[in-house]
Amino acid sequence: MPETIDLVAALLEGESAQRESILRAADPAALELALRELGERREVAAAEVLALVDLVVEDRGLRKSARRELHRLRSVGVRVQEPTPDRAAREIQSAVARPAAPIPVSQAWLTDVDPSGSRALWLLGERRLGGVWFAALLVNDQRGLQDMNLVDTTRKRFLKELEQNRGAAGTWVTVPGDYALHLVREAVDLTREVGGGLPTRYRALRDVFGEAEGPPERALVYETIRPVEASFNPDWLEDSPRLLAEPEVAGWHVAVPPDLRARALEVARGPAAGLLVPGHSPEQQALQLIAEAAHQGLTTVVRRALRRRLEETGYIFVATDRLAAARLAVAAARALDDPAIPPERHPLVRLLLGAGLARLLGSEKIGTRRAADLLLELIERATQQQNQSGPTETRPSGLILPR
Repeated sequence: MPETIDLVAALLEGESAQRESILRAADPAALELALRELGERREVAAAEVLALVDLVVEDRGLRKSARRELHRLRSVGVRVQEPTPDRAAREIQSAVARPAAPIPVSQAWLTDVDPSGSRALWLLGERRLGGVWFAALLVNDQRGLQDMNLVDTTRKRFLKELEQNRGAAGTWVTVPGDYALHLVREAVDLTREVGGGLPTRYRALRDVFGEAEGPPERALVYETIRPVEASFNPDWLEDSPRLLAEPEVAGWHVAVPPDLRARALEVARGPAAGLLVPGHSPEQQALQLIAEAAHQGLTTVVRRALRRRLEETGYIFVATDRLAAARLAVAAARALDDPAIPPERHPLVRLLLGAGLARLLGSEKIGTRRAADLLLELIERATQQQNQSGPTETRPSGLILPR
């Protein structure tokens, strides 16, 4: 098959880091065929790739196939030094032997979620004979586990690095160790769901700390704010746009497809066009644009990611004594699962979609003003008209747009 031939060629020609990346991203069925092909080649490079599979690939069946093909090559005289994954194994092998059984996470820290959906998660485990295992992970709410590091160090060094990072940027809070492991598993499952490759070091992390059975069953914020409270306080959802004034939420937006740019620019120019078509006022067109952006941009994965982002940020508000903001985050998160509330009528999501559309316009101007500003003002005016049956309040959106 052509794709198998291409995969084999890429693996044979690639450097160590390239081979790791290719192996992690390869389709399992295609990789299975490629392993058989490599086993037929009496080349050192083929043996190197087969030996690397056992260190890089998560699928046990594929690792077994690679070992079988590698044994075949060795039986005909092809010898190769055992490889180590790039950077990862050098750090792990330089440390002391991993524990025979997983050690508990004695301390865990995490940061707020940045506008791209990424956050840091740190795990600390005490070794019986002294010293600690320290893991630093980067997780994304749409792509899963992106990167990680695992080192054997001392508590003093860990605390020093923690203090340096906490002072650099972002909000850091502690979470229970068990919950942190469930967050790691959530990220791992998401990585696999979207077809990504796990970092090579994840196997070592699993050896040290173990692995949770699944994602968190219940977000930590719900230990303080019960979900039913949001149902009895509908004003929480209406006030959820106030979250954009919080530093942890500033800059959030829902990414929308670039092909909506022309439509967004057309809507932004609407009030200046002078020609108003009955039933198609600029405000109505703005609401239609938001609905289309929601249809295209708010996929199942994005909606779930945004809900979890709000829940996790709600816990950060609880941990930093901002209970009012936590309530708004809970209400906004719960509403994302309510089929009776379409995204274009969700107060906070509507603004995040507007921010995504505004980003498409960049520095484009209409007359002397930025098209992005005109579009956001139009969306806000349309929202007020839509809610004119009740009291309206003009609130600062808090949106951060590129200049």
